[in-house]
Amino acid sequence: MEEQVVVTCPHCGFSRKFAPGAIPSGATRANCPKCTQQFTLSPDTMVTQTAGPAFPPPGETITESEPVPPKTVKPPPPRTRTLTFSFNGTAMDYFSIWIVNALLKFLTIGIYSAWAKVRKRRFFYGSTTLNGETFEYLADPIALFKGWLIGVGVFFIYMIANRVSSIFSIVIGIAFFLSVPWLVVRSRMFNSRNSSYRNIHFSFYPDYRQAYLVYTLLPILTPFTLGLLAPYTLYRQRKFMVENTAYGMTPFSFKATAGDFYKLVGKIVLVFLAVVVVIAVLTSFLGGSELVGAAKMSGNVKGKFSLLAFLPMLIFLPLYICVGVYAQTALANLTWNSTIVGDNNFRSTLRARDMIWLYVSSAAAFFFSLGFLMPWATVRLARYRFGRLALLTTGDLDNFVSSAREPDISATGEEIGDIFGVQVDMGF
Repeated sequence: MEEQVVVTCPHCGFSRKFAPGAIPSGATRANCPKCTQQFTLSPDTMVTQTAGPAFPPPGETITESEPVPPKTVKPPPPRTRTLTFSFNGTAMDYFSIWIVNALLKFLTIGIYSAWAKVRKRRFFYGSTTLNGETFEYLADPIALFKGWLIGVGVFFIYMIANRVSSIFSIVIGIAFFLSVPWLVVRSRMFNSRNSSYRNIHFSFYPDYRQAYLVYTLLPILTPFTLGLLAPYTLYRQRKFMVENTAYGMTPFSFKATAGDFYKLVGKIVLVFLAVVVVIAVLTSFLGGSELVGAAKMSGNVKGKFSLLAFLPMLIFLPLYICVGVYAQTALANLTWNSTIVGDNNFRSTLRARDMIWLYVSSAAAFFFSLGFLMPWATVRLARYRFGRLALLTTGDLDNFVSSAREPDISATGEEIGDIFGVQVDMGF
Protein backbone atom coordinates (compact mmCIF):
# COMPACT_ATOMS: atom_id res chain seq x y z
CA MET A 1 0.00 0.00 0.00
CA GLU A 2 1.22 3.50 -0.76
CA GLU A 3 0.05 7.05 -0.37
CA GLN A 4 -2.22 8.47 -3.05
CA VAL A 5 -3.73 11.87 -3.70
CA VAL A 6 -7.49 11.97 -4.34
CA VAL A 7 -8.61 15.07 -6.29
CA THR A 8 -12.36 15.79 -6.15
CA CYS A 9 -14.20 18.29 -8.33
CA PRO A 10 -16.28 20.59 -6.07
CA HIS A 11 -18.79 21.22 -8.88
CA CYS A 12 -19.92 17.72 -9.85
CA GLY A 13 -18.27 15.48 -7.25
CA PHE A 14 -16.14 13.53 -9.76
CA SER A 15 -12.89 12.25 -8.16
CA ARG A 16 -9.67 10.65 -9.40
CA LYS A 17 -6.67 9.14 -7.65
CA PHE A 18 -3.11 10.19 -8.49
CA ALA A 19 0.35 9.16 -7.36
CA PRO A 20 2.01 11.95 -5.36
CA GLY A 21 4.51 12.68 -8.11
CA ALA A 22 1.88 12.76 -10.86
CA ILE A 23 0.72 16.26 -9.85
CA PRO A 24 3.31 18.90 -10.87
CA SER A 25 4.71 20.93 -7.99
CA GLY A 26 3.32 24.43 -7.91
CA ALA A 27 0.05 23.44 -9.65
CA THR A 28 -2.83 25.48 -8.22
CA ARG A 29 -5.79 24.81 -10.54
CA ALA A 30 -7.22 21.80 -12.36
CA ASN A 31 -9.91 21.12 -15.00
CA CYS A 32 -12.54 18.45 -14.31
CA PRO A 33 -12.71 15.93 -17.19
CA LYS A 34 -16.39 15.26 -16.44
CA CYS A 35 -18.03 18.67 -16.11
CA THR A 36 -15.13 20.65 -17.66
CA GLN A 37 -15.32 23.16 -14.80
CA GLN A 38 -12.11 24.67 -13.49
CA PHE A 39 -11.42 24.62 -9.74
CA THR A 40 -8.68 25.47 -7.27
CA LEU A 41 -6.43 22.78 -5.81
CA SER A 42 -6.73 23.13 -2.06
CA PRO A 43 -6.94 20.92 1.03
CA ASP A 44 -10.69 20.71 0.38
CA THR A 45 -10.22 19.29 -3.12
CA MET A 46 -6.94 17.33 -2.59
CA VAL A 47 -6.84 14.61 0.06
CA THR A 48 -3.80 12.38 0.69
CA GLN A 49 -4.68 8.85 1.74
CA THR A 50 -3.16 5.39 1.97
CA ALA A 51 -4.62 3.15 -0.68
CA GLY A 52 -3.83 0.77 -3.48
CA PRO A 53 -1.81 1.74 -6.52
CA ALA A 54 -2.66 5.03 -8.17
CA PHE A 55 -3.21 3.29 -11.46
CA PRO A 56 -5.07 0.05 -11.90
CA PRO A 57 -3.33 -3.10 -13.11
CA PRO A 58 -3.62 -3.94 -16.81
CA GLY A 59 -7.15 -4.95 -17.77
CA GLU A 60 -8.75 -2.99 -14.94
CA THR A 61 -10.39 0.42 -15.12
CA ILE A 62 -10.75 3.24 -12.62
CA THR A 63 -14.13 3.31 -10.96
CA GLU A 64 -15.46 6.81 -10.92
CA SER A 65 -17.26 7.92 -7.79
CA GLU A 66 -20.96 8.70 -8.01
CA PRO A 67 -21.39 12.42 -8.87
CA VAL A 68 -23.09 14.49 -6.23
CA PRO A 69 -26.17 16.17 -7.75
CA PRO A 70 -26.11 19.94 -7.43
CA LYS A 71 -28.43 21.41 -4.85
CA THR A 72 -31.63 22.88 -6.24
CA VAL A 73 -32.32 26.33 -4.90
CA LYS A 74 -36.02 27.20 -4.71
CA PRO A 75 -36.81 30.65 -6.00
CA PRO A 76 -38.05 32.96 -3.26
CA PRO A 77 -41.83 33.40 -3.14
CA PRO A 78 -43.10 36.57 -4.79
CA ARG A 79 -43.14 39.47 -2.38
CA THR A 80 -46.60 40.79 -1.53
CA ARG A 81 -46.95 44.56 -1.58
CA THR A 82 -49.72 46.46 0.13
CA LEU A 83 -51.08 49.36 -1.91
CA THR A 84 -53.24 51.66 0.17
CA PHE A 85 -56.36 53.61 -0.69
CA SER A 86 -56.92 57.07 0.69
CA PHE A 87 -59.48 59.85 0.48
CA ASN A 88 -58.00 63.34 0.34
CA GLY A 89 -61.11 65.48 -0.15
CA THR A 90 -62.02 68.06 2.49
CA ALA A 91 -65.40 68.89 3.99
CA MET A 92 -65.06 72.51 2.90
CA ASP A 93 -64.45 71.57 -0.75
CA TYR A 94 -67.44 69.25 -0.77
CA PHE A 95 -69.63 71.77 1.06
CA SER A 96 -69.16 74.29 -1.77
CA ILE A 97 -70.23 71.63 -4.29
CA TRP A 98 -73.09 70.35 -2.12
CA ILE A 99 -74.66 73.73 -1.39
CA VAL A 100 -74.50 74.87 -5.03
CA ASN A 101 -75.99 71.56 -6.21
CA ALA A 102 -78.83 71.81 -3.69
CA LEU A 103 -79.68 75.41 -4.62
CA LEU A 104 -79.56 74.85 -8.37
CA LYS A 105 -81.64 71.67 -8.21
CA PHE A 106 -84.23 73.57 -6.19
CA LEU A 107 -84.25 76.59 -8.53
CA THR A 108 -84.43 74.44 -11.69
CA ILE A 109 -87.05 72.01 -10.28
CA GLY A 110 -84.57 69.13 -10.56
CA ILE A 111 -83.31 69.85 -14.08
CA TYR A 112 -79.80 70.50 -12.76
CA SER A 113 -79.67 67.08 -11.06
CA ALA A 114 -77.62 65.50 -13.90
CA TRP A 115 -74.90 68.16 -13.61
CA ALA A 116 -75.07 67.95 -9.81
CA LYS A 117 -74.50 64.19 -9.90
CA VAL A 118 -71.47 64.53 -12.20
CA ARG A 119 -69.93 67.28 -10.04
CA LYS A 120 -70.40 65.22 -6.89
CA ARG A 121 -68.98 62.02 -8.36
CA ARG A 122 -66.02 63.77 -9.94
CA PHE A 123 -65.17 65.21 -6.53
CA PHE A 124 -65.30 61.83 -4.80
CA TYR A 125 -63.52 59.94 -7.59
CA GLY A 126 -60.84 62.61 -7.89
CA SER A 127 -60.31 62.64 -4.13
CA THR A 128 -59.84 58.85 -3.95
CA THR A 129 -56.36 57.49 -4.59
CA LEU A 130 -54.80 54.04 -4.88
CA ASN A 131 -51.02 53.98 -4.55
CA GLY A 132 -51.07 57.77 -4.93
CA GLU A 133 -52.99 57.84 -8.24
CA THR A 134 -56.57 59.09 -8.51
CA PHE A 135 -59.70 57.66 -10.06
CA GLU A 136 -61.75 59.49 -12.67
CA TYR A 137 -65.48 59.82 -13.39
CA LEU A 138 -66.01 60.63 -17.06
CA ALA A 139 -69.80 60.72 -17.55
CA ASP A 140 -71.29 63.41 -19.75
CA PRO A 141 -74.00 65.42 -17.92
CA ILE A 142 -76.01 65.64 -21.15
CA ALA A 143 -76.26 61.83 -21.31
CA LEU A 144 -77.48 61.79 -17.72
CA PHE A 145 -79.94 64.59 -18.44
CA LYS A 146 -81.49 62.61 -21.31
CA GLY A 147 -81.89 59.63 -19.00
CA TRP A 148 -83.35 61.92 -16.34
CA LEU A 149 -86.02 63.17 -18.77
CA ILE A 150 -87.06 59.59 -19.54
CA GLY A 151 -87.07 58.75 -15.83
CA VAL A 152 -89.28 61.76 -15.02
CA GLY A 153 -91.68 60.68 -17.78
CA VAL A 154 -91.91 57.17 -16.32
CA PHE A 155 -92.47 58.65 -12.86
CA PHE A 156 -95.38 60.81 -14.08
CA ILE A 157 -96.96 57.83 -15.81
CA TYR A 158 -96.74 55.92 -12.54
CA MET A 159 -98.32 58.81 -10.58
CA ILE A 160 -101.15 59.19 -13.10
CA ALA A 161 -101.79 55.43 -13.00
CA ASN A 162 -102.23 55.62 -9.23
CA ARG A 163 -104.96 58.20 -9.65
CA VAL A 164 -106.76 56.75 -12.68
CA SER A 165 -107.20 53.10 -11.81
CA SER A 166 -106.06 50.79 -9.05
CA ILE A 167 -105.76 47.92 -11.53
CA PHE A 168 -103.63 50.07 -13.87
CA SER A 169 -101.52 51.07 -10.89
CA ILE A 170 -100.95 47.41 -9.98
CA VAL A 171 -99.96 46.61 -13.56
CA ILE A 172 -97.47 49.50 -13.60
CA GLY A 173 -96.10 48.38 -10.22
CA ILE A 174 -95.58 44.82 -11.45
CA ALA A 175 -93.93 46.11 -14.62
CA PHE A 176 -91.59 48.26 -12.57
CA PHE A 177 -90.72 45.34 -10.28
CA LEU A 178 -89.88 43.20 -13.29
CA SER A 179 -87.70 45.99 -14.70
CA VAL A 180 -85.48 46.23 -11.60
CA PRO A 181 -82.84 43.72 -12.87
CA TRP A 182 -82.63 45.63 -16.16
CA LEU A 183 -82.24 48.92 -14.28
CA VAL A 184 -79.50 47.45 -12.07
CA VAL A 185 -77.53 46.12 -15.04
CA ARG A 186 -77.86 49.29 -17.12
CA SER A 187 -76.92 51.49 -14.18
CA ARG A 188 -73.87 49.36 -13.44
CA MET A 189 -72.84 49.36 -17.12
CA PHE A 190 -73.09 53.14 -17.35
CA ASN A 191 -71.14 53.88 -14.18
CA SER A 192 -68.47 51.27 -14.87
CA ARG A 193 -67.92 52.51 -18.41
CA ASN A 194 -67.47 56.05 -17.11
CA SER A 195 -65.06 55.10 -14.31
CA SER A 196 -61.33 54.79 -14.89
CA TYR A 197 -58.03 54.40 -13.08
CA ARG A 198 -54.63 55.00 -14.73
CA ASN A 199 -56.47 55.66 -18.03
CA ILE A 200 -57.97 52.14 -18.01
CA HIS A 201 -61.76 51.92 -17.95
CA PHE A 202 -63.91 49.56 -15.92
CA SER A 203 -66.70 47.60 -17.62
CA PHE A 204 -69.69 45.46 -16.70
CA TYR A 205 -70.97 42.46 -18.64
CA PRO A 206 -74.78 42.59 -19.10
CA ASP A 207 -75.88 39.09 -18.09
CA TYR A 208 -79.63 39.70 -17.90
CA ARG A 209 -80.52 36.05 -17.27
CA GLN A 210 -78.45 36.00 -14.08
CA ALA A 211 -79.77 39.43 -13.13
CA TYR A 212 -83.38 38.24 -13.22
CA LEU A 213 -82.42 35.17 -11.22
CA VAL A 214 -80.70 37.05 -8.37
CA TYR A 215 -82.83 40.20 -8.29
CA THR A 216 -86.30 38.80 -9.08
CA LEU A 217 -86.66 35.04 -8.69
CA LEU A 218 -84.60 34.53 -5.51
CA PRO A 219 -86.22 37.50 -3.65
CA ILE A 220 -89.67 36.11 -4.58
CA LEU A 221 -88.79 32.64 -3.28
CA THR A 222 -87.14 33.86 -0.06
CA PRO A 223 -90.38 34.50 1.94
CA PHE A 224 -91.61 30.98 1.09
CA THR A 225 -88.48 29.55 2.79
CA LEU A 226 -89.13 31.61 5.96
CA GLY A 227 -86.06 33.66 5.16
CA LEU A 228 -83.66 30.70 4.94
CA LEU A 229 -82.86 31.63 1.35
CA ALA A 230 -81.88 35.21 2.28
CA PRO A 231 -78.13 34.56 2.87
CA TYR A 232 -77.90 32.68 -0.42
CA THR A 233 -79.65 35.56 -2.18
CA LEU A 234 -77.15 38.04 -0.71
CA TYR A 235 -74.29 35.79 -1.82
CA ARG A 236 -75.55 35.46 -5.39
CA GLN A 237 -76.20 39.19 -5.74
CA ARG A 238 -72.69 40.15 -4.65
CA LYS A 239 -71.13 37.39 -6.73
CA PHE A 240 -73.08 38.64 -9.75
CA MET A 241 -71.97 42.25 -9.26
CA VAL A 242 -68.31 41.38 -8.75
CA GLU A 243 -67.78 38.68 -11.36
CA ASN A 244 -69.45 40.62 -14.16
CA THR A 245 -67.10 43.58 -13.56
CA ALA A 246 -63.74 43.96 -15.29
CA TYR A 247 -60.83 46.38 -15.12
CA GLY A 248 -59.65 46.72 -18.68
CA MET A 249 -59.22 43.16 -19.97
CA THR A 250 -58.96 41.68 -16.45
CA PRO A 251 -62.19 40.32 -14.92
CA PHE A 252 -62.92 40.39 -11.21
CA SER A 253 -63.55 37.16 -9.30
CA PHE A 254 -65.33 36.38 -6.03
CA LYS A 255 -63.89 33.72 -3.71
CA ALA A 256 -66.52 33.74 -0.95
CA THR A 257 -68.95 30.84 -0.71
CA ALA A 258 -72.60 30.65 0.23
CA GLY A 259 -71.47 29.06 3.50
CA ASP A 260 -69.53 32.21 4.38
CA PHE A 261 -72.70 34.27 4.02
CA TYR A 262 -74.77 31.81 6.06
CA LYS A 263 -72.18 31.97 8.87
CA LEU A 264 -72.16 35.76 8.81
CA VAL A 265 -75.95 36.11 8.72
CA GLY A 266 -76.16 33.53 11.52
CA LYS A 267 -73.91 35.71 13.70
CA ILE A 268 -76.02 38.78 12.90
CA VAL A 269 -79.24 36.94 13.79
CA LEU A 270 -77.75 35.71 17.09
CA VAL A 271 -76.69 39.25 18.03
CA PHE A 272 -80.17 40.54 17.18
CA LEU A 273 -81.85 37.78 19.21
CA ALA A 274 -79.61 38.60 22.17
CA VAL A 275 -80.78 42.21 21.98
CA VAL A 276 -84.43 41.11 21.82
CA VAL A 277 -83.98 38.81 24.85
CA VAL A 278 -82.37 41.59 26.89
CA ILE A 279 -85.20 43.98 26.02
CA ALA A 280 -87.83 41.34 26.78
CA VAL A 281 -86.33 40.59 30.20
CA LEU A 282 -86.04 44.28 30.99
CA THR A 283 -89.63 44.91 29.91
CA SER A 284 -90.90 42.03 32.00
CA PHE A 285 -88.98 43.21 35.06
CA LEU A 286 -90.11 46.80 34.78
CA GLY A 287 -93.67 45.76 33.99
CA GLY A 288 -93.82 43.57 37.09
CA SER A 289 -92.32 46.30 39.22
CA GLU A 290 -94.91 48.74 37.91
CA LEU A 291 -97.78 46.45 38.87
CA VAL A 292 -96.44 46.12 42.39
CA GLY A 293 -95.72 49.83 42.64
CA ALA A 294 -99.14 50.78 41.28
CA ALA A 295 -100.85 49.21 44.29
CA LYS A 296 -98.74 51.29 46.71
CA MET A 297 -98.31 54.60 44.91
CA SER A 298 -100.56 57.29 43.59
CA GLY A 299 -100.40 60.71 42.00
CA ASN A 300 -97.20 62.06 40.51
CA VAL A 301 -95.03 59.34 42.04
CA LYS A 302 -97.04 56.66 40.31
CA GLY A 303 -96.97 58.57 37.02
CA LYS A 304 -93.18 58.97 37.11
CA PHE A 305 -92.71 55.32 37.97
CA SER A 306 -94.90 54.21 35.05
CA LEU A 307 -92.57 56.05 32.66
CA LEU A 308 -90.05 53.30 33.31
CA ALA A 309 -92.20 51.06 31.12
CA PHE A 310 -91.04 53.06 28.09
CA LEU A 311 -87.37 52.56 28.96
CA PRO A 312 -87.03 49.25 27.04
CA MET A 313 -88.27 50.91 23.85
CA LEU A 314 -85.78 53.73 24.30
CA ILE A 315 -83.00 51.17 24.68
CA PHE A 316 -84.19 48.97 21.81
CA LEU A 317 -83.90 51.63 19.10
CA PRO A 318 -80.18 52.45 19.55
CA LEU A 319 -79.34 48.77 20.00
CA TYR A 320 -81.26 47.94 16.82
CA ILE A 321 -79.30 50.63 14.96
CA CYS A 322 -76.03 49.22 16.31
CA VAL A 323 -76.93 45.74 15.08
CA GLY A 324 -77.77 47.18 11.65
CA VAL A 325 -74.42 49.01 11.43
CA TYR A 326 -72.60 45.85 12.55
CA ALA A 327 -74.36 43.87 9.80
CA GLN A 328 -73.50 46.45 7.15
CA THR A 329 -69.86 46.57 8.27
CA ALA A 330 -69.44 42.80 8.36
CA LEU A 331 -71.00 42.39 4.90
CA ALA A 332 -68.72 45.10 3.49
CA ASN A 333 -65.62 43.40 4.89
CA LEU A 334 -66.70 39.99 3.60
CA THR A 335 -67.45 41.37 0.13
CA TRP A 336 -64.20 43.32 -0.24
CA ASN A 337 -62.01 40.56 1.23
CA SER A 338 -63.49 38.06 -1.22
CA THR A 339 -62.94 40.25 -4.28
CA ILE A 340 -59.95 39.54 -6.55
CA VAL A 341 -58.79 41.25 -9.75
CA GLY A 342 -56.05 39.36 -11.53
CA ASP A 343 -53.59 38.29 -8.82
CA ASN A 344 -54.57 41.16 -6.54
CA ASN A 345 -56.69 40.76 -3.41
CA PHE A 346 -58.59 43.50 -1.63
CA ARG A 347 -58.40 43.80 2.15
CA SER A 348 -61.00 45.66 4.18
CA THR A 349 -60.58 46.12 7.94
CA LEU A 350 -63.62 48.19 8.88
CA ARG A 351 -64.50 47.97 12.57
CA ALA A 352 -68.12 47.96 13.74
CA ARG A 353 -67.46 50.13 16.80
CA ASP A 354 -65.81 52.79 14.63
CA MET A 355 -68.68 52.73 12.15
CA ILE A 356 -71.26 52.99 14.96
CA TRP A 357 -69.48 56.03 16.36
CA LEU A 358 -69.27 57.64 12.91
CA TYR A 359 -72.99 57.12 12.26
CA VAL A 360 -74.14 58.25 15.70
CA SER A 361 -71.94 61.34 15.86
CA SER A 362 -72.74 62.26 12.26
CA ALA A 363 -76.48 61.92 12.92
CA ALA A 364 -76.18 64.19 15.95
CA ALA A 365 -74.16 66.74 13.96
CA PHE A 366 -76.72 66.62 11.14
CA PHE A 367 -79.61 67.16 13.55
CA PHE A 368 -78.11 70.05 15.52
CA SER A 369 -76.78 71.80 12.38
CA LEU A 370 -80.16 71.49 10.59
CA GLY A 371 -78.46 69.43 7.88
CA PHE A 372 -75.61 71.80 7.06
CA LEU A 373 -72.97 69.41 8.41
CA MET A 374 -74.02 66.68 5.96
CA PRO A 375 -70.92 67.30 3.73
CA TRP A 376 -68.67 66.99 6.77
CA ALA A 377 -70.30 63.69 7.77
CA THR A 378 -70.08 62.31 4.21
CA VAL A 379 -66.40 63.18 3.78
CA ARG A 380 -65.61 61.84 7.23
CA LEU A 381 -67.20 58.49 6.44
CA ALA A 382 -65.46 58.25 3.03
CA ARG A 383 -62.08 59.03 4.60
CA TYR A 384 -62.53 56.24 7.16
CA ARG A 385 -63.78 53.67 4.64
CA PHE A 386 -60.90 54.16 2.20
CA GLY A 387 -58.39 54.44 5.03
CA ARG A 388 -59.28 50.85 6.01
CA LEU A 389 -59.07 49.49 2.44
CA ALA A 390 -55.96 48.15 0.70
CA LEU A 391 -54.94 46.12 -2.35
CA LEU A 392 -52.53 43.21 -1.82
CA THR A 393 -50.52 42.59 -4.98
CA THR A 394 -47.59 40.42 -6.03
CA GLY A 395 -47.29 41.94 -9.46
CA ASP A 396 -47.29 45.33 -11.10
CA LEU A 397 -50.28 47.52 -11.89
CA ASP A 398 -48.69 48.14 -15.30
CA ASN A 399 -49.61 44.55 -16.23
CA PHE A 400 -53.29 45.52 -16.67
CA VAL A 401 -54.27 45.98 -20.29
CA SER A 402 -56.95 48.36 -21.49
CA SER A 403 -59.91 46.84 -23.30
CA ALA A 404 -61.26 47.98 -26.64
CA ARG A 405 -63.40 51.08 -26.37
CA GLU A 406 -67.04 50.19 -25.85
CA PRO A 407 -69.87 52.15 -27.43
CA ASP A 408 -71.48 54.86 -25.32
CA ILE A 409 -74.11 53.49 -22.95
CA SER A 410 -77.42 55.19 -22.26
CA ALA A 411 -77.95 56.63 -18.78
CA THR A 412 -81.67 55.75 -18.82
CA GLY A 413 -81.31 52.83 -16.42
CA GLU A 414 -79.13 54.90 -14.09
CA GLU A 415 -81.59 57.83 -13.92
CA ILE A 416 -84.81 55.78 -13.69
CA GLY A 417 -83.28 53.72 -10.90
CA ASP A 418 -82.16 56.91 -9.15
CA ILE A 419 -85.62 58.52 -9.37
CA PHE A 420 -87.36 55.39 -8.04
CA GLY A 421 -84.69 54.70 -5.39
CA VAL A 422 -83.24 51.53 -6.92
CA GLN A 423 -79.82 51.21 -5.26
CA VAL A 424 -77.08 48.96 -6.64
CA ASP A 425 -76.08 47.32 -3.37
CA MET A 426 -72.73 45.52 -3.37
CA GLY A 427 -72.34 45.45 0.36
CA PHE A 428 -69.68 48.16 0.29
